[in-house]
Amino acid sequence: MSAPLPVHLITGLLGSGKTTLLRHLLTQKPANERWGMLINEFGDIDLDAATLQASAHDQDVHISEVSGGCVCCTAQHGLTQALHSLLQQPLDRLFIEPTGLGHPARLLDTLKRTAFGRPLALQAIVCVITPLQLTAKRWQKSAVMRDLVTLADLIVLNKTDQAGSEPQQQAVALLNGLYPPKTDMIATQFGRLDWTQLQRPHQPAPLLFLQGLGEHAQHLACSNTPYDSTLPQHPACWVSHDQKTGQLRALGWIFSAQMQFNRIALKAFFADIAPHLARAKGLLKTGNEWQLINWSDGQLTLEDIAWRQDSRLELLFNPESSLCAADLETQLTATINPFNNRAK
Repeated sequence: MSAPLPVHLITGLLGSGKTTLLRHLLTQKPANERWGMLINEFGDIDLDAATLQASAHDQDVHISEVSGGCVCCTAQHGLTQALHSLLQQPLDRLFIEPTGLGHPARLLDTLKRTAFGRPLALQAIVCVITPLQLTAKRWQKSAVMRDLVTLADLIVLNKTDQAGSEPQQQAVALLNGLYPPKTDMIATQFGRLDWTQLQRPHQPAPLLFLQGLGEHAQHLACSNTPYDSTLPQHPACWVSHDQKTGQLRALGWIFSAQMQFNRIALKAFFADIAPHLARAKGLLKTGNEWQLINWSDGQLTLEDIAWRQDSRLELLFNPESSLCAADLETQLTATINPFNNRAK
């Protein structure tokens, strides 16, 4: 079997500077590498692809386009055909630029579910966005923006020359306040990005409770250790205990992206442990959808989200809690869809 092909997903809203960034990357292409670029044009005129072709000046750059729709939605068949065609070339690296109008979570699902005859290795997902686009008001209104930022490993805060310091600070504060926070970001102008920033695999974010999940944990002296979880699909798990009393303070799991949970059972789980909880957050696959789980002030909310890296849940407990990790895992088992147990 051939070696996995590194795939770079360059996302961003319309006007953020995705194509300019790709043109800048072309100037840094190693002479010994053969690149493929798949450009998604929402209209029928291939302007971006033509611009990149004019910038390439290199027989080792193969550029293809999918026009007349979004590869995240209506043009998925065109995406599959274009990828099969590009992969006939002996490529060393592939870049995909979806239209700024699409929800890239569906594109990721297509890349994972389709057999292309060669394994694909997804690299750090890039979201190109500007400080003037990344505002709290637009964040609330734009599901596309939330999806793009949620999925990204690296945020390229572009066109900073067109924004003052206050919009930049507000954009950074918004990114830092997300779950998980987007701390891997680069402020730049004209799409200038060092090629070496992209040469790393798509990685799940770390668990956050070790840093203190909210203000409740800021003044606690806790010891954080790995926990030998009994839950299916070999989750990564960490537990935190109060160093003085030995009481459970926090518990967090990371599951595989295939793990599925039951929404009704999750609500019952949180209702049962509510008297012990100070705070909880999670990103869980429930059926074919993904949900942002947020428990605060006695209220549980579930919100659709584009996250696709893994399922995870983090619980922070009141100082008076008498729960133990083993009992919590027994209760959490009831929220896992039965077929997951066959994948242990």
